Amino acid sequence: MELSSNRRAYKRDINFCNDGKVSLDGVIWHDAMVFDISAGGMKFITNILFDIDDALWFELEVPDFLSKHEMVVKGKIRRQEDDEQGKFVYGVSFEDMTESMKVSIDENIMFKDRTHHSKKNKLLSD
Repeated sequence: MELSSNRRAYKRDINFCNDGKVSLDGVIWHDAMVFDISAGGMKFITNILFDIDDALWFELEVPDFLSKHEMVVKGKIRRQEDDEQGKFVYGVSFEDMTESMKVSIDENIMFKDRTHHSKKNKLLSD
């Protein structure tokens, strides 16, 4: 299954929220809160100031059905939102991500979405 190179074509999980790590050099890592993820990119919050177009490394722990999938991915900062109490919010597009990583994230989001909708439909029909 080949996925699109257009990061906007992927299913997003706006409720995803998980601890992660971010690094400029892949050696020194900083804490980050990762949220709003897709196979094309994500948002994260940290207390480290980065610049637009900085290339960063991310350590992510993505739930994969019954387990967790740890992955290290490269991304580029595309936007910075207002800082919140000494924290900075960034939008990132993933770069050089393997097809299997994209599929893993995308399938997990679709599975989570289907599970949520089937639970919601069951509650409505009861």
